[in-house]
Amino acid sequence: MEAVELRIPSSESFLEAVQVFVEKIGASFGVRGDETTSLSIAVLELVKNAMEHGNDMDPDKHVTITISRQPGRIDFQIVDTGTWQPEKEPGYEPGEGEKLFSSRGRGVLIARNLARWVEFDLDPNGKTRAKLVWPLV
Repeated sequence: MEAVELRIPSSESFLEAVQVFVEKIGASFGVRGDETTSLSIAVLELVKNAMEHGNDMDPDKHVTITISRQPGRIDFQIVDTGTWQPEKEPGYEPGEGEKLFSSRGRGVLIARNLARWVEFDLDPNGKTRAKLVWPLV
């Protein structure tokens, strides 16, 4: 399948529409029942992080969400205008114990627990990219 790309301003007013869209895509690709909600929450956490941390909630800065179906999975890429290098900066490895209550890394932790596979890097243009893979069973 060819990839679908959404480009949205960094404004929370778009989050509900993204959630509905991700749930519909997930269901059409074979994500089972209530797992569509878990999928949309995982993707939304990464989109919110991109808006807040990558784009400073500036509606003139966009978040790009690319969705593609692969054999046995759905791939999501979320790209913002930031240049976060996760291996060099805090927030990449969410804490445990007392650090769990930190405001840093919570969205990453939620996305990783729901999606089973999430990683971060820089895209070819040097912008922050989150990759999420959702298995189709």
